[in-house]
Amino acid sequence: MNYLKIIVKKLIKEKFKSQANLFMVKRQFAKKYKVACPKNSALLLAYHKLLKQGKIKKNESFERFLRTKRIRSLSGVVSVSVLTKPAPCPGKCLYCPDQANLPKSYLDGEPAVMRAVANNFNPYLQIKTRLKTLEANSHNISKIELIIIGGTWSSLPIKYQTQFIKECFR
Repeated sequence: MNYLKIIVKKLIKEKFKSQANLFMVKRQFAKKYKVACPKNSALLLAYHKLLKQGKIKKNESFERFLRTKRIRSLSGVVSVSVLTKPAPCPGKCLYCPDQANLPKSYLDGEPAVMRAVANNFNPYLQIKTRLKTLEANSHNISKIELIIIGGTWSSLPIKYQTQFIKECFR
């Protein structure tokens, strides 16, 4: 982590004008210190730690260059998807994937599904985890579009639906 703080301080002093220029500086640093080329997300994490410690000043330009997948918050709104728990579906659609321990119509390799499984389908934890990730990558999380997915919402008990929504807004 210390070498990341060093490169962050160096990068803030640089006046790079493009992603290619940023990448070149990162590669030179990696070569000089004999380390792997640092990921933007790791640099952002080090940047935020230095900010909290008061060792550097906020640099919007630097954040913009390091922000990963800028398109996620370009409109000013970030999307956060949460999955309901697995439940039986009354439908017998042939095209609908059906994996064990997952809501019908979702596959285990999807990011929202992996996040749901890691958080035991707890909506509050799913949202918290996603927002932490977005914030760590310098996305503005002040406006959120909440998307509830799961494929079997209408066949879940009303009590579960109510509790699920309450947990989303806890």
